[in-house]
Amino acid sequence: MLSATPKLVNAASTSSAPVAAVKNKASFTKEGYIMRILNDKDASKIYVGKSNYKKLVKNITPSKKAKTISPIKIQKVKFRIEKVLNVKGRGAGAPVYLVASKDKKYSSWTTQSGLQYYYLNSKAMKNVKKPLMRIANRLNTSLKKANNKRDFNAAMKAAKKLHGNQRKFVLRSLKQLKKDGSMNVGGTNLLIFGLQ
Repeated sequence: MLSATPKLVNAASTSSAPVAAVKNKASFTKEGYIMRILNDKDASKIYVGKSNYKKLVKNITPSKKAKTISPIKIQKVKFRIEKVLNVKGRGAGAPVYLVASKDKKYSSWTTQSGLQYYYLNSKAMKNVKKPLMRIANRLNTSLKKANNKRDFNAAMKAAKKLHGNQRKFVLRSLKQLKKDGSMNVGGTNLLIFGLQ
């Protein structure tokens, strides 16, 4: 005999589905225009014009005919992180950042591997970058390892010789790295964007 009483079946739980959320990231935005979009063959599209920026802010992809520019042409342009798109419940993948130039002429959604601290390759940063690159290129980036700890201390020593806002930013970033304990903590430290 078949039952005529309907049974409620929960086929899929909505709590396990990935949810995308665009957020302001005040801690990144307040750092100002200190990022560069790397000149990379895999770089995200960089849109030209304030109207395209406004669409990107609303998480709307500009039309296929929207004007774009090659990353090689904007290597001297400084960018700021405006927003973060983070997918909760994702299995893998990095957060995506909306970056824009000061005049909002150039903007793009990109991951941290497509960004770099603007002054990372400057002469003043050479002695900070070199030991950080050694750590980034190792299989294990934990600061508990003796060689990583030694390189971290060398970077910290060099950072103390920097001046002004750059010194403050780099020291703050290195302290965050020490707190994280490893370079594998993604999306928290602007200084190590593009190092990995």
